[in-house]
Amino acid sequence: MSDHHHFPEELLIEILKRLPVKSLLRFFAVCKSWYILISSPAFISVHCRHHRNGNSATNLLLLLRRYATSYIEEKYSVLNDTDHQLLTLNNSFELDLPISCGYGYFCTVGFYNGVLCLSDDYYFYNMATVSLWNPSIRQARILPFRPAHPFRFVLGFGASPRSDDDLKVVRVMYERKGVNFDIGPVTPPLVEIYSLSTGVWRRITATGVNYYIFYYNWTQVFVNGAVHWIGYKLLEDKSFQSLIAVFTMADELFDEIMLPDELALEYPTNLSIMVFEEFVAVVKYTERIHADWCELWIMKEYGVVDSWTWLHTIELVGGMTKIVGFRKNGEILLSTNKNELVSYCPNTRVVNDLGISGDSSSFYVDKYLESLVLLKPQTHLVN
Repeated sequence: MSDHHHFPEELLIEILKRLPVKSLLRFFAVCKSWYILISSPAFISVHCRHHRNGNSATNLLLLLRRYATSYIEEKYSVLNDTDHQLLTLNNSFELDLPISCGYGYFCTVGFYNGVLCLSDDYYFYNMATVSLWNPSIRQARILPFRPAHPFRFVLGFGASPRSDDDLKVVRVMYERKGVNFDIGPVTPPLVEIYSLSTGVWRRITATGVNYYIFYYNWTQVFVNGAVHWIGYKLLEDKSFQSLIAVFTMADELFDEIMLPDELALEYPTNLSIMVFEEFVAVVKYTERIHADWCELWIMKEYGVVDSWTWLHTIELVGGMTKIVGFRKNGEILLSTNKNELVSYCPNTRVVNDLGISGDSSSFYVDKYLESLVLLKPQTHLVN
């Protein structure tokens, strides 16, 4: 390798960006110039985009999080999502979480660019800390603690479109109208953003935001460069209108996306936002707890209200409670009131027990992606 300095860098990047993270970490020992190249923000972004866009075998992998009550610990597994095969823990591998939650288990905010965002607000949200963890490089970062006492708050997680490795966490907080806990919140909310590039929280204004983000068992998705939550407006006649609250990471502004009448007139507590394939999706339940059935809707053209399309109606039989994820072959993964994960085929309506157990509200499923994000050590990095 004595002449590696004369190897064209463009060709070297084309080769290296196709390799798994484990191989790249080994190459740190080749020479200093390779270390500098692989750990550079530019290469981290190129590598991340290549693998995120489906040019990798990791496309067939799913990340599964669950809280195993028998072991009293969180389990993070990577499963093979091969078509036409039952999704099982056979041939899966476990990920070792290097941080611990103070009470119960972490709330999974999201998984983006190979990094999990976790919050320990499941029981004591006023004292919650937020952590970022990249399991493929076995590094995590605990964000600076920011005490807060809002009436309610939600978190969003994504990245600046200008840089794949500049992850951002946004915290939206609504203050109380009065001293009594049962007096509702006010708008606009207080908004804080943590950026990985700066390592600090900062406050921004949310002028003109006159809707509320649904906070109980909230979900968020990062699509099209923006965070999306289920929200709602209180109308003049004291009725409500459900919607999708949007926060764009590039310009750090709020917006909203309207829902079709079939969803807009539904209680926000009965709605959940997800990603189906590459589409923003909303699941409508007949009620928040003990629902009889649910509907899956997708927005085929981003931001266009008329493109909302009903996709499936699922009868929640056999103890099925809620949708937690989707397989590449079109099967839908649901949790049950027996603390199990099952798969449902919408074409045949066949339900398969996967032999995977965990607290029913702890299941989280997403496409698994390896990345080098969080690679550079920091003073508050956890190994």
